[in-house]
Amino acid sequence: MIERRLRRLASAEAPGEEEARERAWPVVRAAFETRERAPRAPRLRGRAALALGVLAVVVAAALTPPGRAVLGELREAIGRERVTPSRPAVSSLPAGGRLLVISPRGAWIVETDGSKRRLGAYEEATWSPRGLFVGASRGRTLVAVTPKGAVRWSLSRERVSQPRWSPSGFRVVYRSRGALRVVAADGTGDKRLAPRGLDPAAAAWRPGTDHVVAYADWRGRVHVVDTDTGRALWTTRRLPDVRALEWSDDGRQLLALTRRSVRTFEAPGKSVTTITIPPNQAVTGAAFKPGRHDLAYVVLASATGTSRVFVHAEEASAAVRRFEGAGRLRDLTWSPNGRWLLVGWPRADQLLFLRIGDRRIVAVSNVSREFDPGGIGPAGFPRVAGWCCRPSR
Repeated sequence: MIERRLRRLASAEAPGEEEARERAWPVVRAAFETRERAPRAPRLRGRAALALGVLAVVVAAALTPPGRAVLGELREAIGRERVTPSRPAVSSLPAGGRLLVISPRGAWIVETDGSKRRLGAYEEATWSPRGLFVGASRGRTLVAVTPKGAVRWSLSRERVSQPRWSPSGFRVVYRSRGALRVVAADGTGDKRLAPRGLDPAAAAWRPGTDHVVAYADWRGRVHVVDTDTGRALWTTRRLPDVRALEWSDDGRQLLALTRRSVRTFEAPGKSVTTITIPPNQAVTGAAFKPGRHDLAYVVLASATGTSRVFVHAEEASAAVRRFEGAGRLRDLTWSPNGRWLLVGWPRADQLLFLRIGDRRIVAVSNVSREFDPGGIGPAGFPRVAGWCCRPSR
């Protein structure tokens, strides 16, 4: 009697077990693909059988929710990286500050303690300096809101997108129907800065009290312009398919991301660094480390569908691979103090916090549903729009 009951219990599935297996599989496969290969040693028949048995138990465990913790312990034992058990929600930020997140439900602010506030049904958003305001857009509207969601001013234009708040706090640049425009931070003085026909990259403000912005035209040339006077300061040579622009904190270097390269420039358009990616691979993101000229970037290999995160220190001769996972990684974002690197992993429905220095990883699961509370049907994976603001000690 007892034996029959035990057999029935062993064959029964717990509620949600199938869904748990589907969520866990990308993580298991990523761990397998990133394993360290050890040289074959003689006389391992008995040990190999034991190892296969242990691996079977680990994989079986990883196909249930508690198995993700087992997988983290396995990675730590291997020594590739220290992975803490996956958290079921964003309960806190490892380096303090606040996150600005965009989901299909709108724009959200995530506080240091993990508490979240929805600002509104906005499609894109940008922090103001020190996080006092958020510039957001949806459809034909550009707005400035407080972190509590109160609208301070709004502006109506055609097809508003890519708002970016200046480091001085007194200007906002954005796109309207493909043209680049700039407006004062109180919503006045709106004017066109560049005509339509620009590359997809959002404009990037140079740090400082002046109002200098970089943008890429349809030919792939990057222009650095004083928005108050309209004077062109310098222009780069033609680049293929500029996808992102970003300034270093000191305003000396400008990063230009293309599909096959990461490039940095100094005035007057002088090339400083060029990182070229091999064929059949693409760069999907890049960012300067706060206070440094170090670069982090993500490379996607089309043949394997695997993404790798690299960090290239300014004084180093080569980049260091920091993480590898199946599928596309995106939204590469440094913490304000430069000690952590945040990466979105849609395939695993996780946000990864990579600790720079001790190779620790904090993974947060079930991210899509967390920013779609009460939603019905599949939830879209959110985008990280920024990590603000003051460095944490």
